[in-house]
Amino acid sequence: MKVLLATDCSQQADAAAGFLRSLKFTAPISLTIITALGDPYGSSPESTQHWFPELLRQERARAETHQADLAKQLRDRCTRIDTICRPGHPVKIVLGEAADLDCDLIVIGARGHSFLGRLLIGSVSDSIATHAKCSVLVVRPPKDDEGKRDRDPDRANRILIGYDSSHASREAVEEIAALDWDAETEVELLSVAPIYDYLLGNGLSTAAIANEEEIFKEMKQGGDEMKHRIHEVLPKTHSVIMHDQRVGDAIADLAEKSGSDLVVVGDSGHSLLDDFLLGSTTKYVLRHAPCSVWISRHHRTTSDESERGSAETNAEDASK
Repeated sequence: MKVLLATDCSQQADAAAGFLRSLKFTAPISLTIITALGDPYGSSPESTQHWFPELLRQERARAETHQADLAKQLRDRCTRIDTICRPGHPVKIVLGEAADLDCDLIVIGARGHSFLGRLLIGSVSDSIATHAKCSVLVVRPPKDDEGKRDRDPDRANRILIGYDSSHASREAVEEIAALDWDAETEVELLSVAPIYDYLLGNGLSTAAIANEEEIFKEMKQGGDEMKHRIHEVLPKTHSVIMHDQRVGDAIADLAEKSGSDLVVVGDSGHSLLDDFLLGSTTKYVLRHAPCSVWISRHHRTTSDESERGSAETNAEDASK
């Protein structure tokens, strides 16, 4: 797996590296650690031309020292580690390098656990999570007041995956399952069946109740089928289904109650507009989840491969 770890030499970046190391999967990681050094020339070249070269030299030295520390920390988790320091805007540099390297995952730190910190995860983190073509892991540092379980390096990972049987959610599960996790990893597949607001509608009709029950039944069946599908690689998987009007709320609340380390959601967008706007549920979970969030775009990769395969087949047929 090709992973791009973005760092700005902050505590959040240290936490992101530590969290990546704490994930107990054995799939090999080819890691690139990247730091964007900024580019004041772009805004006011005349006022910066005298002092910026020296500042850039100092920042590069600081970044390279920090990258070396992270590389040492992650050495035993990676088959290869490369480093990049480059002047430019962080979002542009990270997204551009992720595309050039054909990365599977971008890892980046976010702000903390305060109410404001949840709503404003940081403009860089938010932009990268929104615009990236590959999957993105946004890491929130652990709370200072969390118990011993969060400081125990031997504790099994607890993962909550939002699942609604859509292509995006199926591929999100497949992406996680393919990483060869420790057998003790605990996984909850959460399906959220809708609740109709009868107070705003025309009353409690028999048809509405029947439809709601049918959706609940179908979602439960889908969750159970996926649970059995990944049982061999993730034996401690449980399928959970609940009624709620707001899917994002249900995911964030269960993550809090279950003490989840990681929430995984599939970003279903694929159109040009979706490249600029995360789906409402994905955005809500990213802003409100009490833990780190993995936004899976694995379905885009599989869709692109299918489209390329179809195009090649059509080209071959046309040449015959």
